Parts: sequence; C-alpha cells; structure tokens
Amino acid sequence: MKKIVIVSTYPEFGSRNIGDQLIVDCLIDIVDSFGISSVDVVWRADEWANISNKILGADHIFFACLAVRPNMHRKEYPYLKNIIKCGVPFSVVSAGTDLPVNCKRSIFNDVSNETLELLDEINRGATVITTRGVLTQEFFHIHGLNRAKFTGDVAFYSKLFKGVPFGIGKDIKNIIVSDPHRSSFYMKSFQRLIEGVRSLFPSAKVRVAIHGVNPAIETVCSQMKVPATRVYEDPKRGLEIYNDADLHVGYRVHGHVSALKRRIYSYLLEQDGRGCDYGLTINRKISAPNYLHEDDDSVVLHYFKKIFSLVSSYKISASSAPADEIVSMIRADKENGFVRFNGLERQIDDFNVEVEKSVKESLNEG
Repeated sequence: MKKIVIVSTYPEFGSRNIGDQLIVDCLIDIVDSFGISSVDVVWRADEWANISNKILGADHIFFACLAVRPNMHRKEYPYLKNIIKCGVPFSVVSAGTDLPVNCKRSIFNDVSNETLELLDEINRGATVITTRGVLTQEFFHIHGLNRAKFTGDVAFYSKLFKGVPFGIGKDIKNIIVSDPHRSSFYMKSFQRLIEGVRSLFPSAKVRVAIHGVNPAIETVCSQMKVPATRVYEDPKRGLEIYNDADLHVGYRVHGHVSALKRRIYSYLLEQDGRGCDYGLTINRKISAPNYLHEDDDSVVLHYFKKIFSLVSSYKISASSAPADEIVSMIRADKENGFVRFNGLERQIDDFNVEVEKSVKESLNEG
C-alpha cells in the first residue's frame, strides 16, 4: 500500500477559504479510486519540523493546486525546496496562478528569480505537472517550464455527474450568490449584483454563500435582508449548498466550479488573475472582468493610508458596471432557455478524464 501525502492550500487558521478544501477533497477522491487508503494532508506553510516525518515517509507527494505566486518560496511554500531535495517522488496537480491582470506591465514577469529557479527545479524533478487554466499554462510555457500539461481544475472532479448534461430551459427558483474577496473594495459591485438578480428573478429565493471569513459582506447582507450562509464553517459539506441551486452568480471561482460541476447555470465576476484564468479556459462566455486597477487612485496608496490612519475618509472601490453586464447576460440567457450552457458538460468531463490520467501516471511512476 502506497503512502500518499497531499500538500494543501487550505488556510485552516486564516480565511478558511472552502474552495481550497474542495481541491484537496477532489484529489483524495481520485487517489481513493485507485485503491489507495493511506493519505495524509499537510498545510503548505507549516513548519518543516511539524510535517517532515510524513513527507519523508511518503511514497508520493501531491501538490494540490500548486499556488504559483511572486515569492512563493517565502510565504506560500517555505519548505518547498526541502520537498524537491528529499528524494520522494512528487507531482503537481492543477497548478494555478494569480497573475496581475489589472496592471499595464507584462503579466508574466511578476515573479522573483528565486521563484523561477524553484519552478525550474519542479519542472525537472516532478513526475507529473498539470495546470488548471490556459493563462497558467501560458505562464509555464513562457518561462520554459515545458513539462507542464493543461488538464483543467481537479476541483471539477465528480463521478456523480459524469455524462450528465446541462438541462436547458430550467426555471430559476433558487439562486446562490458567492461573496467577493477583498470585500471593502467590492461593496458597490456586490450590492448592484444583488439588486440586479432580485430584479431579474423577483420570485426566486436569493441566498449568499460566504466562502471564507467575510464579516463585512455579512453586514451588507443583513442590511439588504438577503440570507447569508457561512459555508466555510463546514469545509467538508458546506459546498452542498449548491445542490439545490438553479443558478449561481458571484465572485468565487470555486463557487463557479461547484455550480458547473453540478450542471447548474453559473456566471463569474473575475476579480483577479485567478478568475481571469477560468474566464479564458471555459468554452463559454460566462464571466466578466471586475478587476481593481492599479491606476485607480492606487491600491497601494489605499493600504498605506488605511494602515497608518492618515485619511480615514479615503475610499476606493471596484466598478459596479460588470455586475450590470453579468445581469444583462443572464437576462438574455433567461429569454432563450440558457442554451449557452448546452454541451458544456463535455469540457468538464474532459477535465476529469485528464486529471484522472495524470494522477494515475503519478502513482504508477511514483
């Protein structure tokens, strides 16, 4: 029996983003399907002393969505080099980037030399490397990391919905709106989205799914009298809130994934490079950029003033126009029976096939 260790991005003591737990759970489901029952999960930013015994005793290590960031060797993966050098076979499943799509400079060069050196070592040493989006795949390509293969997000994995088509012309009775990251910037956008959805479906039940700790959004939900559920408080089952939904719209990429994998109509407001990655990858136009732009009164300056309380009235917010754009798209789809989603299940099933193949290859060679 092989001993498997999964390096998780789930921040148990931070934002508690339930999407990161979904990634781990789906990878475990795939590993289990190959008859492997010994699986340990470790936190990507833990102390090496706390997890070294599990790492060194493993037969194979999986990075569940390697989070490629500008200085990932410091904050996100402080013991990454230890894993590369320890001699235990390792693989990367559904690597993802958060590229600076809101800036004017090249989005592919916003990483340190140390990070690129580590990624090159991963490229040379990993058994398998896969990416979850075409933008991430392009990043790997541009930097000569030629062993990376695009497969799609492991979080789409589900045996239950394999081969199930998107139904066309469904009545919209239950709507889930997922909450935004960096909510202080997105209050106007979020409020406009709630107002638009309520206007478009006046008889539908609208609820907000809180994917990570987000008290500011909960306050707004209370003011707008829209029910909000802290799905992150139940990391194993919280995303089952999407089981009864007819439509999802919002800001969380793994709200988008959770809906689409269940064959639920879903629309995404892209907040950053992560959302952009999905918007470019899915074979339908079902998202709209809603970025904070660096030259919009300077996000950096905002944080500086906020931290030092220099100007308490200083405000910055994301545009609410993309919320209007998404509602316009949903209105048009409502009128034609949501035919936009017809056949999209085939791409999702293809993602699952490719991810399964990559995990199987890792286990056979590891």
